[in-house]
Amino acid sequence: MTNSQRKRGRPATIDTQSAMQSLVELFRAKGYAAVSLDDLSDATGLSRPSLYRSFGNKLSMYVAAMNAFGDQVRKEAVPALLAPGRLEDALANFYEAMLTIYYRDDEVSPGCLVYATAPSSAHEKEIQERLRFGVDSTDQIMRQRIQSAAPKADPHLIETAVQMGTNTLIAFSARAKSGASKTELVDMGKRSAEAIASVLALQVDPA
Repeated sequence: MTNSQRKRGRPATIDTQSAMQSLVELFRAKGYAAVSLDDLSDATGLSRPSLYRSFGNKLSMYVAAMNAFGDQVRKEAVPALLAPGRLEDALANFYEAMLTIYYRDDEVSPGCLVYATAPSSAHEKEIQERLRFGVDSTDQIMRQRIQSAAPKADPHLIETAVQMGTNTLIAFSARAKSGASKTELVDMGKRSAEAIASVLALQVDPA
């Protein structure tokens, strides 16, 4: 067998990182159910066999895209929440960092891959489990930051603050899809941060 014959049978090298980013953007824009295999192939520039070899079936691709989106959030937004300083500022900065991920510019938002698209496909067990993981993970990070800011607050009040913090983030997805601008939602995030800090201050021992 000649060298040219051997080379002809070798699969092309796939840039899986670039392909995954294309999957994230596609699923953010259209959700899970509305995406076809042709859409996936067109978005990534990969044939169906190459897609299956690299990422598995459509469901596997979607869950992997959710994981990739979560990694982006942990890298680009979570540090703002965990930064030292006032809780109100940390929450507001975290929300603004999340909205920077959600929006391509101040007016156009493909939104959150997890909170905006997963609920409509939560009948798929794998998607429901990953959605639950996303909510629980956000709660956990919120809890960690709020407890550090108000270590003496009543535990029930802490949980209320945690739910307020996470629910604000979840609400961004629907509002962004409804046409709200980034500027509007940044202001909403600041107001929510103020409300959470105010509620906690009612039972925080300043001593």
